[in-house]
Amino acid sequence: MKQARGQETREKVLETAAELIVAHGHANVSLRDICDQSGISNGSVFHHFGSKDGIIRELFLQERRRYLGAIAKAITGYDGDPCDAFAEGARAAAEFQLADVERFMHLIADFNDSEWLRENRDVWLNAALDIQQPVIDWAMPHFASGALPVMPPTLFQALSLGPAEFLMRSQRQGRIEDAAVHIDTIVAGISASLRHLRDVQAAQRAAADDAA
Repeated sequence: MKQARGQETREKVLETAAELIVAHGHANVSLRDICDQSGISNGSVFHHFGSKDGIIRELFLQERRRYLGAIAKAITGYDGDPCDAFAEGARAAAEFQLADVERFMHLIADFNDSEWLRENRDVWLNAALDIQQPVIDWAMPHFASGALPVMPPTLFQALSLGPAEFLMRSQRQGRIEDAAVHIDTIVAGISASLRHLRDVQAAQRAAADDAA
Protein backbone atom coordinates (compact mmCIF):
# COMPACT_ATOMS: atom_id res chain seq x y z
CA MET A 1 0.00 0.00 0.00
CA LYS A 2 2.79 2.41 0.93
CA GLN A 3 4.58 1.62 -2.33
CA ALA A 4 1.38 2.23 -4.31
CA ARG A 5 0.88 5.60 -2.62
CA GLY A 6 4.46 6.51 -3.41
CA GLN A 7 3.94 5.67 -7.08
CA GLU A 8 0.74 7.71 -7.15
CA THR A 9 2.62 10.66 -5.68
CA ARG A 10 5.37 10.41 -8.27
CA GLU A 11 2.86 10.21 -11.11
CA LYS A 12 0.91 13.19 -9.76
CA VAL A 13 4.04 15.31 -9.50
CA LEU A 14 5.19 14.39 -13.02
CA GLU A 15 1.74 15.01 -14.48
CA THR A 16 1.52 18.41 -12.80
CA ALA A 17 5.05 19.35 -13.84
CA ALA A 18 4.26 18.41 -17.44
CA GLU A 19 1.11 20.55 -17.45
CA LEU A 20 2.95 23.56 -16.03
CA ILE A 21 5.94 23.21 -18.36
CA VAL A 22 3.69 22.89 -21.42
CA ALA A 23 1.91 26.06 -20.34
CA HIS A 24 4.94 28.13 -19.29
CA GLY A 25 8.21 26.43 -20.32
CA HIS A 26 10.47 24.56 -17.90
CA ALA A 27 12.61 27.62 -17.11
CA ASN A 28 9.53 29.48 -15.84
CA VAL A 29 8.22 26.75 -13.52
CA SER A 30 9.45 26.53 -9.93
CA LEU A 31 9.37 23.66 -7.48
CA ARG A 32 6.88 25.71 -5.44
CA ASP A 33 4.60 25.98 -8.48
CA ILE A 34 4.63 22.19 -8.85
CA CYS A 35 3.94 21.64 -5.14
CA ASP A 36 1.13 24.18 -5.04
CA GLN A 37 -0.68 22.87 -8.11
CA SER A 38 -0.20 19.18 -7.35
CA GLY A 39 -1.13 19.50 -3.69
CA ILE A 40 1.97 17.45 -2.83
CA SER A 41 4.12 18.79 -0.01
CA ASN A 42 7.61 20.08 -0.64
CA GLY A 43 8.98 17.40 1.67
CA SER A 44 7.27 14.62 -0.23
CA VAL A 45 8.44 15.97 -3.58
CA PHE A 46 11.98 16.25 -2.23
CA HIS A 47 11.80 12.67 -0.94
CA HIS A 48 10.84 11.30 -4.37
CA PHE A 49 12.83 13.57 -6.68
CA GLY A 50 15.36 15.53 -4.65
CA SER A 51 14.85 18.81 -6.52
CA LYS A 52 13.14 20.43 -9.48
CA ASP A 53 15.97 19.14 -11.66
CA GLY A 54 15.20 15.63 -10.43
CA ILE A 55 11.63 16.09 -11.66
CA ILE A 56 12.86 17.43 -15.00
CA ARG A 57 15.19 14.46 -15.44
CA GLU A 58 12.37 11.98 -14.79
CA LEU A 59 10.00 13.86 -17.08
CA PHE A 60 12.63 14.10 -19.81
CA LEU A 61 13.20 10.34 -19.73
CA GLN A 62 9.48 9.57 -19.56
CA GLU A 63 8.70 11.67 -22.63
CA ARG A 64 11.69 10.38 -24.59
CA ARG A 65 10.65 6.81 -23.88
CA ARG A 66 7.12 7.53 -25.07
CA TYR A 67 8.36 9.24 -28.23
CA LEU A 68 11.13 6.84 -29.20
CA GLY A 69 9.04 3.88 -28.06
CA ALA A 70 6.31 4.81 -30.54
CA ILE A 71 8.90 5.05 -33.30
CA ALA A 72 10.52 1.74 -32.34
CA LYS A 73 7.14 0.02 -32.32
CA ALA A 74 6.37 1.32 -35.81
CA ILE A 75 9.73 0.11 -37.13
CA THR A 76 9.92 -3.31 -35.51
CA GLY A 77 6.23 -4.03 -36.05
CA TYR A 78 6.28 -3.30 -39.77
CA ASP A 79 5.68 -6.34 -41.95
CA GLY A 80 7.49 -5.66 -45.21
CA ASP A 81 10.68 -4.23 -46.66
CA PRO A 82 12.86 -3.07 -43.73
CA CYS A 83 13.76 0.08 -45.68
CA ASP A 84 10.07 0.96 -45.59
CA ALA A 85 10.01 0.13 -41.88
CA PHE A 86 12.39 2.97 -41.08
CA ALA A 87 10.26 5.28 -43.18
CA GLU A 88 7.26 4.22 -41.10
CA GLY A 89 9.30 5.20 -38.05
CA ALA A 90 9.45 8.72 -39.48
CA ARG A 91 5.68 8.63 -39.95
CA ALA A 92 5.25 7.60 -36.32
CA ALA A 93 7.53 10.47 -35.24
CA ALA A 94 5.45 13.02 -37.15
CA GLU A 95 2.14 11.61 -35.95
CA PHE A 96 3.36 11.56 -32.34
CA GLN A 97 4.17 15.26 -32.61
CA LEU A 98 0.92 16.12 -34.33
CA ALA A 99 -1.09 14.39 -31.59
CA ASP A 100 -0.04 17.12 -29.11
CA VAL A 101 2.13 19.79 -30.69
CA GLU A 102 2.52 21.92 -27.56
CA ARG A 103 3.46 18.98 -25.36
CA PHE A 104 6.09 17.82 -27.85
CA MET A 105 7.50 21.31 -28.24
CA HIS A 106 7.92 21.96 -24.52
CA LEU A 107 8.77 18.47 -23.24
CA ILE A 108 10.97 17.25 -26.09
CA ALA A 109 11.89 19.86 -28.71
CA ASP A 110 12.83 22.58 -26.21
CA PHE A 111 15.41 20.25 -24.69
CA ASN A 112 17.11 19.44 -28.01
CA ASP A 113 20.51 21.12 -28.08
CA SER A 114 19.63 22.95 -24.87
CA GLU A 115 21.98 23.98 -22.09
CA TRP A 116 20.08 21.64 -19.77
CA LEU A 117 20.71 18.66 -22.05
CA ARG A 118 24.39 19.54 -22.38
CA GLU A 119 24.68 19.68 -18.60
CA ASN A 120 22.77 16.39 -18.23
CA ARG A 121 24.30 14.56 -21.16
CA ASP A 122 24.70 11.44 -19.03
CA VAL A 123 20.92 11.20 -18.62
CA TRP A 124 20.43 10.86 -22.35
CA LEU A 125 23.47 8.69 -23.08
CA ASN A 126 22.60 6.22 -20.33
CA ALA A 127 19.01 5.90 -21.51
CA ALA A 128 19.51 6.04 -25.29
CA LEU A 129 20.88 2.53 -25.78
CA ASP A 130 18.18 0.98 -23.64
CA ILE A 131 15.44 2.81 -25.55
CA GLN A 132 16.94 2.01 -28.95
CA GLN A 133 18.01 -1.58 -28.26
CA PRO A 134 14.83 -3.23 -29.66
CA VAL A 135 15.41 -1.49 -33.00
CA ILE A 136 19.08 -2.49 -33.03
CA ASP A 137 18.16 -6.11 -32.29
CA TRP A 138 15.54 -6.04 -35.06
CA ALA A 139 17.93 -4.46 -37.56
CA MET A 140 20.94 -6.76 -37.10
CA PRO A 141 19.69 -9.70 -39.20
CA HIS A 142 18.56 -7.26 -41.90
CA PHE A 143 22.08 -5.80 -42.02
CA ALA A 144 23.52 -9.31 -42.27
CA SER A 145 21.19 -10.27 -45.12
CA GLY A 146 21.70 -7.03 -47.04
CA ALA A 147 18.03 -6.06 -46.69
CA LEU A 148 19.14 -2.85 -44.95
CA PRO A 149 22.06 -0.73 -46.10
CA VAL A 150 24.92 -0.61 -43.63
CA MET A 151 25.14 2.75 -41.84
CA PRO A 152 25.93 3.91 -38.31
CA PRO A 153 22.84 3.64 -36.04
CA THR A 154 22.86 7.40 -35.54
CA LEU A 155 22.19 7.92 -39.25
CA PHE A 156 19.16 5.66 -39.12
CA GLN A 157 17.94 7.64 -36.12
CA ALA A 158 18.53 10.87 -38.03
CA LEU A 159 16.37 9.58 -40.88
CA SER A 160 13.57 8.58 -38.52
CA LEU A 161 13.63 11.71 -36.38
CA GLY A 162 15.18 14.52 -38.40
CA PRO A 163 12.75 14.99 -41.30
CA ALA A 164 9.68 14.71 -39.05
CA GLU A 165 11.03 17.19 -36.51
CA PHE A 166 12.06 19.66 -39.24
CA LEU A 167 8.62 19.36 -40.78
CA MET A 168 6.88 20.10 -37.49
CA ARG A 169 9.25 22.98 -36.73
CA SER A 170 8.41 24.46 -40.13
CA GLN A 171 4.71 24.32 -39.24
CA ARG A 172 5.32 26.03 -35.89
CA GLN A 173 7.31 28.75 -37.65
CA GLY A 174 4.48 29.32 -40.14
CA ARG A 175 6.56 28.20 -43.12
CA ILE A 176 3.95 25.57 -44.01
CA GLU A 177 0.29 25.50 -43.04
CA ASP A 178 -0.34 21.81 -42.46
CA ALA A 179 2.52 19.40 -41.77
CA ALA A 180 0.23 16.37 -41.98
CA VAL A 181 -0.24 16.68 -45.75
CA HIS A 182 3.52 16.32 -46.28
CA ILE A 183 4.11 13.20 -44.17
CA ASP A 184 3.61 10.77 -47.06
CA THR A 185 6.20 12.68 -49.10
CA ILE A 186 8.78 12.38 -46.33
CA VAL A 187 8.03 8.68 -45.86
CA ALA A 188 8.40 8.00 -49.59
CA GLY A 189 11.67 9.94 -49.70
CA ILE A 190 13.20 7.99 -46.82
CA SER A 191 12.15 4.66 -48.34
CA ALA A 192 13.58 5.60 -51.74
CA SER A 193 16.86 6.81 -50.21
CA LEU A 194 17.40 3.65 -48.20
CA ARG A 195 16.49 1.40 -51.12
CA HIS A 196 18.90 3.30 -53.37
CA LEU A 197 21.73 3.02 -50.86
CA ARG A 198 20.99 -0.69 -50.43
CA ASP A 199 21.23 -1.18 -54.20
CA VAL A 200 24.50 0.76 -54.36
CA GLN A 201 26.03 -1.32 -51.59
CA ALA A 202 24.82 -4.55 -53.21
CA ALA A 203 26.46 -3.50 -56.50
CA GLN A 204 29.69 -2.67 -54.67
CA ARG A 205 29.73 -6.09 -52.99
CA ALA A 206 29.06 -7.81 -56.31
CA ALA A 207 31.89 -5.87 -57.96
CA ALA A 208 34.25 -6.77 -55.13
CA ASP A 209 33.31 -10.45 -55.42
CA ASP A 210 33.91 -10.40 -59.19
CA ALA A 211 37.28 -8.74 -58.69
CA ALA A 212 38.26 -11.39 -56.17
